[in-house]
Amino acid sequence: MNILAAVIIMLVSVVPLITRNPHHLPIAYDDQYHLAHQARFVDIPVLGNDIDAGAGTLRVVAVGGVNGGRAEIIEGRTVRVTVDWASYAVWSGAGGPPGRVAYGYYIISNGYARSQGMWAVWYLPDMIV
Repeated sequence: MNILAAVIIMLVSVVPLITRNPHHLPIAYDDQYHLAHQARFVDIPVLGNDIDAGAGTLRVVAVGGVNGGRAEIIEGRTVRVTVDWASYAVWSGAGGPPGRVAYGYYIISNGYARSQGMWAVWYLPDMIV
């Protein structure tokens, strides 16, 4: 009887190890960056709010769908956006109309799975009174 109990205990303790998935899906949350002044480029630390439940290390592996500028990956952690201010309608003297000036998506990976998030750069100039 003791041998049967030992076999059952071993089965119960080993089965969860076999069925457990060591890889978890990462979650990418959207990122917003607000500018008060026109800047040549903006570094958005997109991994700051993304989640990887596993032990893997998150990295930005791709950017795309860019409108209003150009985007590149810096050290696998940051999306650098070079805003195309020439294509953005700028009002003389007012600093330009407020609104979204550039946006796109980025893809993160933990080496096993991928997830996609959106980034956006908003231009909200200081009010001149």
